[in-house]
Amino acid sequence: MEWDLLEKTTFWIEGIDLEGANLGEVAKTAALALGMKPDDIMVVDVRPGLVAFDVLRRQVKAESIVGKEKEILRQLGNLAGVKLDASAVVHSEGVLGLIALGEKEGFKVLTESERMAADISKAVSLRAIVFASGSEVIAGKIEDTNSPYILQALEQAGYKTKFGGILEDNAQAAASGLEAALEQGYGLIITTGGVGAEDKDFSIEAICRLDPDAATPWILKFKPDYHRHHKEGVRIAVGQVGIARMVALPGPHEEAKLGCNRLIEGLRAGLDKSELAEYIAGAIRDRWQNMMKKGGQKHGSSHHSS
Repeated sequence: MEWDLLEKTTFWIEGIDLEGANLGEVAKTAALALGMKPDDIMVVDVRPGLVAFDVLRRQVKAESIVGKEKEILRQLGNLAGVKLDASAVVHSEGVLGLIALGEKEGFKVLTESERMAADISKAVSLRAIVFASGSEVIAGKIEDTNSPYILQALEQAGYKTKFGGILEDNAQAAASGLEAALEQGYGLIITTGGVGAEDKDFSIEAICRLDPDAATPWILKFKPDYHRHHKEGVRIAVGQVGIARMVALPGPHEEAKLGCNRLIEGLRAGLDKSELAEYIAGAIRDRWQNMMKKGGQKHGSSHHSS
């Protein structure tokens, strides 16, 4: 579990004197005592009876700092040129102040923090927001049947849901909408539509802007004609930022329903983003292969954003 230092990056030791000590070694020893890399800490001030340090990173592991006062003093006390008084203590403000906690107090803080983090993570993971996409929906030419279905399915699965509105056919605008949902603490963000091969389809690109390593398996691939089809085919996407999942599902209602059901099953099974993406894509891919065998329409002729 990592904690943000929130600009409070300095700690200092009182009851310490240096005589011929190597400041680089002093900083390195303090860093190692706190489970950090040797260059994560530097000495920023030396006075009679006091040495101040600055942590050169924004986030620290909780277990590395809580209750580590004795360990820091022990390791520094073994360095050449470092003299510690019997009353030497570590001081700081903010998160780093937890260095000075006793062993029992430190264990209690860590245990309670982990419990709170788990509770927050669980609450966030069950907050879902669903977006429709496309100018056709905005103009009222196409009814959004996907969002009501997905919202109801998620509610039945135990999620607290919200309809997020309609995303524009623009990668930056869509990414901004998804980013706003992340900032509002939604753990599951779903879009429908905008995953096709037309030059107005940007749901995949929007997710990839927020997670460049998003899983984007193909549903169908074909050669672009650069008239209607400007991309190689149709994909879905599953991206992740922190504990939040972003999922782009197709627009056709039957595909959106199938993808939604697979999504809920995959989340229950604890699949990672790559496994989840393939689990969803595989079902939709199989559906299209079966339709083609039966002489169904080509995907591009029926795919729309809704």
